[in-house]
Amino acid sequence: MGLFNKKDKELEEVINQIKVDLSNNYKDNAVENIRKLEKLLEEKKAGGKLKEKDAVSYSEQLEAFKKDVANFKRTY
Repeated sequence: MGLFNKKDKELEEVINQIKVDLSNNYKDNAVENIRKLEKLLEEKKAGGKLKEKDAVSYSEQLEAFKKDVANFKRTY
């Protein structure tokens, strides 16, 4: 009863897709979805649609994903 944080459904969907992409080694898709997450997060922050605490949490997750793909190299 009200003990959990209400998560942003749209952001969570993109995050879950990034996790799937990374776990399946779909590097290009992961990078594309990270860009999508970054843009969506900025839009929601600018529109005041996220609490500060949630915005910080999503930003930290975004940065972690960026680190995960920082050394990706194309294999083709």
